[in-house]
Amino acid sequence: MNDSRPVNSKNADNAGVAFHPPVLLAAIIALAFGARWAFPLSFLPPRLSATAGPIIVAASFALFFASVYTMRRGGGSIPTGEPTDAIVKQGPYRFSRNPIYLSMLFLQMGLGVWTNSAGFFALACAFLLLLTWGVISREERYLERTFGSEYISYKAQTRRWL
Repeated sequence: MNDSRPVNSKNADNAGVAFHPPVLLAAIIALAFGARWAFPLSFLPPRLSATAGPIIVAASFALFFASVYTMRRGGGSIPTGEPTDAIVKQGPYRFSRNPIYLSMLFLQMGLGVWTNSAGFFALACAFLLLLTWGVISREERYLERTFGSEYISYKAQTRRWL
């Protein structure tokens, strides 16, 4: 049977997010590079920037891949338009309910350090606000409806970020 409902409709078995996080991340990073070009606001010594930035970026990728691996191994889904079949509580999910989103934030901060551009940090704040409003709050409501007390208990024991 062909279901013609939109992927993010309120009737679909998914969180109904306002936008997909990778698209938001790409847009914010593009804006940050534009801001760096238009308003070059350096804030770190160049040597520190050149050393710490790549380390933070590498750590963000490590967290991302560890989180994706753990989610897939635990039976959870990653794309926001798909139904979720499991609450994953292992690996990075023991410390944060949103380690993939946390890795996206670390990527922005690492790029900001690496390029020595304060604009990345200002736009990372916008990223957090948009992500919380348009994605995380909707995902949390969906998970509460879908898993009830199991998710509520996990939510009470594990921080949203760190």
